[in-house]
Amino acid sequence: MKPNGKYFVVRGLFLALCAVALLSIPGSAATTHGTFKLPVEARWGKVLLTPGDYEFTLNSSPAGNLLTLRSVDSRWSGMIMATSTSDLKTGAGTKLVLGKSEEGVYVRALCLEDSGLMFNYSMPKAGKTINLAKTKPKATTMASAAGGQ
Repeated sequence: MKPNGKYFVVRGLFLALCAVALLSIPGSAATTHGTFKLPVEARWGKVLLTPGDYEFTLNSSPAGNLLTLRSVDSRWSGMIMATSTSDLKTGAGTKLVLGKSEEGVYVRALCLEDSGLMFNYSMPKAGKTINLAKTKPKATTMASAAGGQ
């Protein structure tokens, strides 16, 4: 059976439509970059943050709000997903909102004045955490004895 020209035109239009749809998806995402200094040890989701300087990148898309967090000191990074977003009250500013739980201090929200949004995070649950700081190895003690006769 010999293919006709209409089949090739329809297939070409379908492929072009798919390409346009796939290329427009990344365009709907918004990315925000920033830095902050954390004065106390805190948990952010399952990530344990030691006091120090951090950089973040927040990717907001219809699929969710994914925060990539990187320690300036150790250069280690982690990813945290926001549980919800809400509108930021006027004049609230750009800031981290910390809370206190039985586990210790944790990040409740990230407020971004430029976007007018507050990204909310859940209280951490007990369990395994990921530490973004390089931990010093524990000192080991070694004993040796030499006996003489």
